[in-house]
Amino acid sequence: MQSIFPRLLCVLPLLLPLACKDPDTLSVQTREQKFQAKMSEGQALLDSGEPEQAARAFEAASGLMPDNPEPLMQMAEARRREGNTGASILALKRAMTLNPAQAPEIKRKLAERHEHDGRLRDAISVLLELREADELGDLDVLKLAHLQTEVGEHQAAFQTLERILRERPDDVDAKVVEAEILLAKGDEVLAGKLMDRLLEEQPGLTAARKLRARFFLQSGYAEYAEQDLAAVSGEEATKPDFVALKARVLTKLERHADVEALLTGAVAKYPQNADLIARLAETRLTLGNKAGALAAVEQALKAQPDSARALYVRGRVQETQGDLKRAKEDFGAALQHNPRLVPALSRMWRLQEQAGEKEEALVSLERLVDANEASLEEKVALANLYAQTRRRPDRGLKLIAEALKQDAGNPEYLDIQKALKKALPRKKKSGPIIMRGRW
Repeated sequence: MQSIFPRLLCVLPLLLPLACKDPDTLSVQTREQKFQAKMSEGQALLDSGEPEQAARAFEAASGLMPDNPEPLMQMAEARRREGNTGASILALKRAMTLNPAQAPEIKRKLAERHEHDGRLRDAISVLLELREADELGDLDVLKLAHLQTEVGEHQAAFQTLERILRERPDDVDAKVVEAEILLAKGDEVLAGKLMDRLLEEQPGLTAARKLRARFFLQSGYAEYAEQDLAAVSGEEATKPDFVALKARVLTKLERHADVEALLTGAVAKYPQNADLIARLAETRLTLGNKAGALAAVEQALKAQPDSARALYVRGRVQETQGDLKRAKEDFGAALQHNPRLVPALSRMWRLQEQAGEKEEALVSLERLVDANEASLEEKVALANLYAQTRRRPDRGLKLIAEALKQDAGNPEYLDIQKALKKALPRKKKSGPIIMRGRW
């Protein structure tokens, strides 16, 4: 009979570590394994669109490791996606109280997640809290100024950036953000000179490259914008803001199939970014895929119920189906959440004008012009409304003069110019001057 002693000698080294471990050590290891399992389970549920169940898994993970703030951070995100804002805020506060020293880092992560999900105002609020607590680093300052510019808070953005520019006037990263603010404000000449200088000194400066591409796009030179974006590669080329800009450029070039492929890949990487999903929906609508567009709209609204762009795209679908009433309601809802959403304003003023709502159409067009986002057609439309309402003729004349530079003999433009000149206040005729004095 063969002895089993040699086999026992082989197994013994494997058994010894287990035998040597005391019950407390084994308990800790088991708890860590359960913790990791619950965290993985919660993340899987979150990725599959089941935030309520995900929150429960993260809650269970938090119970296993009460001193670890990460499961509470994840639970806060799950509750937010579920639409339970109160529970989300509570989880976040619990996470920060566990380790006050880690609170600033937690807030930075939260701001980053808000930005990735397209919730820019939420990200700004978190960064402002860090600024109030004097916990804002230079990178945070640049991020805050950039986000404030994105939502149209140009003066606030300059004030935020001032801290860096005052200490380091030639800071390259700060100069890029400064150029971004100038461009958003409509100071295109100054912005253009600053961007050209930055890229001449540092051709590989990605932020300046993206910004100049935006400048070219707004100026009507989409092909040059594409060339600038082609110089960006790596992780930078996959970020949501870059993808959104590239999608705009390709859309302007009418390469809609390329836009769909680009956005499909981006949505796979950022499945909760409602802005990217809504852009995908809009592209599908342009390609004639209404069912696919509506499916993407619902996906975007599930990720972010107050997504202005998703509401706008739903309105576009309604408009293409002839339901102008519901389209107008959706455009209005989109503008309530984001009063500067350019495509919604561009559709809204047309529906308002068709309905005879001149005052409302005028306000919508003024928003477009003030944001430096109005097309030539829209500038002419605003000048025409100024002529009809006999309001702001000086501004109307400047707008129509811009149109006449493009087409000097256009009879419609000339008629609007004539009407605006008639609306100018008449100069008072001066009578004889009577000198009075002492004789």
